Amino acid sequence: MKEFKEKYFKYVVLVAVLLIPFMYSFFYLKAYWDPYGEGNIDNLPVAIVNSDKGNKGDVLVQSIKNSKKLKISVVSKEKAEDGLDNKNYYAVITIPDDFTSSMESAATNKKRHATITYSPNQKSNYLASQIINSVVTAVEKNLDNQVNSEIVKSLSENVESVPENLDTISDGFSKLKDGTSKLEDGSKELSSGTSTLKGGAESLKSGISSLESGTSELKNGSEMLNSKYQEFHQGIKSVKDGTDMLRGATSSFGEVGSKIDSLTTGVSSLKTGSDQLHLAMIQIEQICNNVNASSTVVEQQLCGALFTGVDGKGGLNAGITSLNQGLTYLESQTNNLNYLKGQIGQLQSGITSLAGGVDTLYNGSLQIQYGIHSIYEGANKLHNGALLLSNGARTLNDGATKLNTGATTLTNGVTTLNSSVASAKEELDHKITATKKEVKKVESLADYSKEPVKVKTKEVNKVSSYGTAFSPFFISIALWVGCLMMYIVLYYDKEERFAIFGMKNKNLLQRTLAYHGLVTISAIVLGILLQLFLDFEITNVFLYYIVIILTANTFMAIIEFLIINLGDVGKFIALILLVLQLAAAGGTFPIETVTKGFRFLNDLLPMKYTINIIREALIRIESGLLVPNMLIVIGIFIVFFVINIINDIRKNKKLAK
Repeated sequence: MKEFKEKYFKYVVLVAVLLIPFMYSFFYLKAYWDPYGEGNIDNLPVAIVNSDKGNKGDVLVQSIKNSKKLKISVVSKEKAEDGLDNKNYYAVITIPDDFTSSMESAATNKKRHATITYSPNQKSNYLASQIINSVVTAVEKNLDNQVNSEIVKSLSENVESVPENLDTISDGFSKLKDGTSKLEDGSKELSSGTSTLKGGAESLKSGISSLESGTSELKNGSEMLNSKYQEFHQGIKSVKDGTDMLRGATSSFGEVGSKIDSLTTGVSSLKTGSDQLHLAMIQIEQICNNVNASSTVVEQQLCGALFTGVDGKGGLNAGITSLNQGLTYLESQTNNLNYLKGQIGQLQSGITSLAGGVDTLYNGSLQIQYGIHSIYEGANKLHNGALLLSNGARTLNDGATKLNTGATTLTNGVTTLNSSVASAKEELDHKITATKKEVKKVESLADYSKEPVKVKTKEVNKVSSYGTAFSPFFISIALWVGCLMMYIVLYYDKEERFAIFGMKNKNLLQRTLAYHGLVTISAIVLGILLQLFLDFEITNVFLYYIVIILTANTFMAIIEFLIINLGDVGKFIALILLVLQLAAAGGTFPIETVTKGFRFLNDLLPMKYTINIIREALIRIESGLLVPNMLIVIGIFIVFFVINIINDIRKNKKLAK
């Protein structure tokens, strides 16, 4: 058993050495081959605290669940905080109670931002927080698009209603135009009517002015008539007084002689009154001569009473004539008193007749006084009325003039308004037509605003998985580690189980070629196993194996040079180079994102170029990248391989001596 173990264990060691590159690369790549794929990323536990009082929160939660990007648990606030601290959840998403109302406020005047709180526990796993953050960002973008769509939908509906509202306005303008046309016709008729009214008012003003002048003359005439009548009435009163005295005298004819003087005095007074009455009647007669058919009824009746009498039996003028005749007779008789005494009977009869006539005359004068007073009052009222009417006529004329001016201005304004309304309607109809064309642009704008910019991904050199993208880097690291382990395990093997690889092998050239043969086998095994056990999509299988073999031999030449020539220092340098290449080879993050102090090393490290050529074999061959990188790797291999061969030949010659 011991012999069997000693005989075959060395082959186990050899196989292990051959498989080191595979084990290093395979397990890492397999574990992280597709961390963002279904079944991986949806295992990240995330808690959601939904405090929303509306339904938008539930819709959001369901949307996140349907994305299948995270393992969602809807829990209470207390459980979420406890789970975040105890690493049961990588992050907590909190939906506030006003989430729905805030989103719906987008359609109101008081807009509020809907806020979702994302709380990652970065200490638990920083990359997990970044992955979850990308999911939350996608959800935020989707919510933004939904809100934008709602806003645009509301705006579009309002904009789409504009043409209909404008049509209503246009109909209103049509009715307004009809109204202004009718208003224009009416204003023209009004202007014509006010012109007629103005002419009539001017005629009325002129007629009333004549009326005012006539009533003024009538008032003055009535005042004069009243004045003259007072003189006339005074004469009649004197006559009446005389007749009364005469009547008293006739009562005692026995005293005729003694009364002669009184009679003479009475006759004289009567004659004086008769003369005054006669003069007054002449003046009244002159006034009545002007009375005609156009005079007032009062004037006609008064003059008729003076000259024809109320009952058509002579009137006042006839009485005065009789009085004058009687006085003439009486006067002739007074010159002959003796004869008068003889004729006393006749005188008594004449005096009686005279007294009756005087009574009649006096009573008539009272009626005339009442009539003249009525004429005076009527003339005064008529004159006052004429004055008021004249003032009103002037006011009416002024108003008619202003009304005519206003009507003319109104007609001009309405004509302008009608023209303006017609022009405005024509312009509005033109704008409505243009607006309808423009409004058509908002159709389906709500759907469009959900995704106004579509990012069309046109992938160049598509990488099928996360693992494929990192394979060039980890294959290079695995081959470097494999080459280093081969030398550490086989070159320093104290038991010399593989003498050809040991440090005591005197045939240095043979040893160098043996290591290159071994690493070539290891590279081929690595390529085969990765191809079998990983979902590689290799662009060119032949190139795939060529670049792996070239990379393995290049690294072997470098490590051999370091260890053979520098010993333990060489091993340390090989480890340092491994660490530097992990940071500065540009296999994971873009070299531009690496700390500035490491960037200058990128072009000096061989792994940069091996990563590039392996990437070309796996993803897509671009000669512009493959050829220069391939030439650099080949150049590095040739330099170190030739140096190693020259050293081996030189040392072998020394040993042969």
